[in-house]
Formats: sequence, structure tokens, C-alpha cells
Amino acid sequence: MKKSYIIGGVIILLAMIMAMYSFKSTLTAYVSVSEAKVSPRPVQVAGILVEGSKGYDLKSNSLIFTLREDGGDELVVHYDGPRPANIDNVTKIVATGKYEPKMQVFAARQLLVKCPTKYEGRVKGE
Repeated sequence: MKKSYIIGGVIILLAMIMAMYSFKSTLTAYVSVSEAKVSPRPVQVAGILVEGSKGYDLKSNSLIFTLREDGGDELVVHYDGPRPANIDNVTKIVATGKYEPKMQVFAARQLLVKCPTKYEGRVKGE
């Protein structure tokens, strides 16, 4: 075998390993509230907004609310960013971030707010 083929193969193998490692580090898993509290990496937590728990501070541009998952566990979420327009009508929220044990709050860097099904008729053409 030629030396250049071996060197080329090693370079391609290293590039593939680096690509897989980079892809794996960007994945964010869905976890439960209890798992989110002990995870050292950013995770995604899904649940419903607890009635009367949300508050938005216009000066600091931050939203604080309590998220309840299907199992009943609750998590206080702190999100720095613009208030989602439909936060008052949500059926489910997915928060992506990391739990801060010192503050006992889930610091969300991204929120995915799922709308109620009132828009389904328009999508289906009814």
C-alpha cells in the first residue's frame, strides 16, 4: 500500500471522529424534572404551566414560571429573553437549559411554547 493512502485514511478517520463528537455534544436530551436537577449538561424539560405562577419583569426582560411535568413534579424556570406572545394560552412548554442548584431554578436559554388546538381547523382546511 502506498504511504499516501494510509495518511489519507487516517485523516478521513480523524475527521469522522471529530464530526461525531461535535454532533453528540450539540444534542439536548428530554429528561424528567428529577433528572434535570442532577444533570451537569443542558437538557430539555417538558410540562405545563402552573396556573398563576408566571411573572414577567420588563426591566430585566426575564420570565419566571413553574413548570409541572406529567408525573406531578414541579420546576421553577427562569428565562432571560422576550416574553412569548402566546404564553397565556399555552398547553405545553419545553424549556431547554440547565438547573442552577445554588438558586434552585432551571435557567432556560430557549423556550418552545406549544399552542392550543384551536388552530387545527385552519390547518386541516375545515
